[in-house]
Amino acid sequence: MAEERSGRLAAIRSKLDLLKRVEAEHGFGVIIEEPRELEPVPGLPAGVTEVFGLFHRLGGDYFRFQQPPELAGRQAWADRHIDPHCPLGNPLHIGCERYGAPEDIECGSGIYLDLQGGDVYFCDGDDYVFAYEHVDVEEVETTELASDIVTFFDFHVLGEGYPQLVASVIGGHAVNRRKRRRRHRDSWMRLLEMGGLASAETWEKVAGQDADGTSAAEGHASRQGTPSLSP
Repeated sequence: MAEERSGRLAAIRSKLDLLKRVEAEHGFGVIIEEPRELEPVPGLPAGVTEVFGLFHRLGGDYFRFQQPPELAGRQAWADRHIDPHCPLGNPLHIGCERYGAPEDIECGSGIYLDLQGGDVYFCDGDDYVFAYEHVDVEEVETTELASDIVTFFDFHVLGEGYPQLVASVIGGHAVNRRKRRRRHRDSWMRLLEMGGLASAETWEKVAGQDADGTSAAEGHASRQGTPSLSP
């Protein structure tokens, strides 16, 4: 497991270097920001500090991912806000979808890291608000995206699994949505394709699966609130 994680971390580093060069050459308008210094925080799921030690912020038209400020160091982690009423149990917010959002709107519904199991999942904002306002609701519907954060960024954000991420969170209709001249509407899709990290054939396959009613996500689940890691 540790060897596989190390290999994926190396792949993430290599892919980011490649995508920076592609963006510099083509100017798709994506966000790839250099990492900020992090201090390891004991008790976090494997790979969290290492992943966010490779970038500060990533983003295109559909998604944004950012190094959580709570990871800056042990004191920042100890001082983080804990909401006793959070229906998800205070997971780590690592990103969001922003499909159709104006440029000045940073985030929509959230993408989270479970601090107990280490898995990455999406929760629709309306479902979250409903559960938050109705304390008798014990479970919140979520979409499971990856079993760990390293796999999530290596495969779903920076690789062939990106169309699955789009289809799972937004819907298959967004996978192949294009502007004029047949360009993908999503700048991150264009970047990955130009960098050779994902293919147009994958977009078509995922869109077809969604149209046939076949889920592209790892799975949908009802998630119970779980206690967050203590400071």
